[in-house]
Amino acid sequence: MSWKVILFLILTVLLVIFTVQNPILLDIKFFHWELKDVPVIYVLLSGLVFGFLLSMVMQVPTIIKLRRELKRVVRELEETEKIEAGKDEDVTSEGVSMGSDYKGGFFNEES
Repeated sequence: MSWKVILFLILTVLLVIFTVQNPILLDIKFFHWELKDVPVIYVLLSGLVFGFLLSMVMQVPTIIKLRRELKRVVRELEETEKIEAGKDEDVTSEGVSMGSDYKGGFFNEES
């Protein structure tokens, strides 16, 4: 098993133990909203989900930048391959170009 899976399972077990041992109800006030008798686990889970979403949103610009860079590099490689393929059209069945100045094999004699 991966260390990430093991860590996830350990944290899940700890969360379940915390939930069972702390059946405390809280009153939550947020601006004009007020929630009464909310279990601690709901507050904890909502904080975890909000933190996860916030971290994902913070990574979106980096992901977009890396995708653009990858597309640019792929485009440059495709253009380079097209240019090189146009130079030497003598390509064998193995996909190896012999070059335009190739006259024959090792045993061929030039006349």
